Amino acid sequence: MAVVKVTMAQVAREAGVSLSLVSLAFRDAYGVSEKTKEHILATAKRMNYQPNTVAARLARKADDTLGVFLLDLRNEVFVDMFDGMRASATEAGRELVLSVGSTGGELDRGALDSLIRARVDVAVAAGLLLPDEVLAKYRGRLRLVSVARVVPGFDSVDCDNRLGAALATQHLLDLGHRRILHLANRPSDGYLERRIGFEQTVRAAGLTPWVIDVDYSRDAAAAAIGPILDSALDSAQRPTAVLAHNDQMALGVLDALHERGLRAPHDLSVAGYDNTTLSRTPGIALTTVDLHAVDLGRQAAELAIWRSANPDEPVVVKTSTPTLVVRGSTGPPAD
Repeated sequence: MAVVKVTMAQVAREAGVSLSLVSLAFRDAYGVSEKTKEHILATAKRMNYQPNTVAARLARKADDTLGVFLLDLRNEVFVDMFDGMRASATEAGRELVLSVGSTGGELDRGALDSLIRARVDVAVAAGLLLPDEVLAKYRGRLRLVSVARVVPGFDSVDCDNRLGAALATQHLLDLGHRRILHLANRPSDGYLERRIGFEQTVRAAGLTPWVIDVDYSRDAAAAAIGPILDSALDSAQRPTAVLAHNDQMALGVLDALHERGLRAPHDLSVAGYDNTTLSRTPGIALTTVDLHAVDLGRQAAELAIWRSANPDEPVVVKTSTPTLVVRGSTGPPAD
């Protein structure tokens, strides 16, 4: 008498769930609740379902991959982080699956969902702009290692951004600046530390913080500083120095100065943050804070690989120390 082989599709119909959920349950993968998994496995046992072990091994091939989310490929800091991730992944024999967002954050959710569809084992994310409460919904669906941002409930590899901003601000204060403008990113979960470091340092010097919120891009920073440079304000009311949230925004300030025949640091001292390759270019020589992006990327990938082998261990948060790199874009105020 022929033995009738039960298929996975039949198990799915009997259990009242999708075929993909049955597949996830048998691979013990993320994306299916414990209660649903128990129901599926019990149904399969009752039906004498025998899983295809060859297909299962092929499905688990995604365990050899690491997902990577980068906010913006035009910002060199994310490229530097990717270089570090790739180095660690290569050493471990892991392949990378890349997904890219946008400076406005509107592509974050779709980018993460694409990594889930790619069935990556763990994803390393640099520059996520989604709020903490939205990212919390990804727990159980995607194991995540956040780079340069601490996200509650997920592993993180961060740099002490409050300290980094304090170092840059104190440098400007030590040069004699008292009217320092901070071009900050728009307030969002996980990215307030640079603003806080600036404000605390300025207040400690007996001054009132001057902060303007700007999008992350170079063009946005140029547009924000332009009206200030063009204003008819008395020189005693204009900033003598600018601390930008990142190097891209600092370059935007330099662009605006150049368009007006002005230069740093004679007309305005400019400091950035990230120490990207472009900031080191002769003719730019940007004073900036080095968060050691390549090292952050390398550590994040190493943590992701460790998490892959230790899925039940407590959340890990690693924090490194930034350094100030002083170059020619900052100097004493002209007045």
